[in-house]
Amino acid sequence: MVSNILGVIVGVLVIIVGLILLVIWWSMFLKGLMAVVPILLVLIGAGALIYFISEIKSKIEIGKEETSPSTSQGQKTE
Repeated sequence: MVSNILGVIVGVLVIIVGLILLVIWWSMFLKGLMAVVPILLVLIGAGALIYFISEIKSKIEIGKEETSPSTSQGQKTE
């Protein structure tokens, strides 16, 4: 019980200190954000591109499997 209360108190203190530092270092925060956002956009765009290209390839492969006649259905086993 005491550890839970201590965790809440530490959490509130960390939030307060974080907000104070965010106000004090606002210009540096914006510069960091301006540096990180383009990198994130490139990485997210590359990830989306890879994902959707693989989805298109798998749909093409599924379409080829459905349209090609199966050889095992036409053969008789004796």
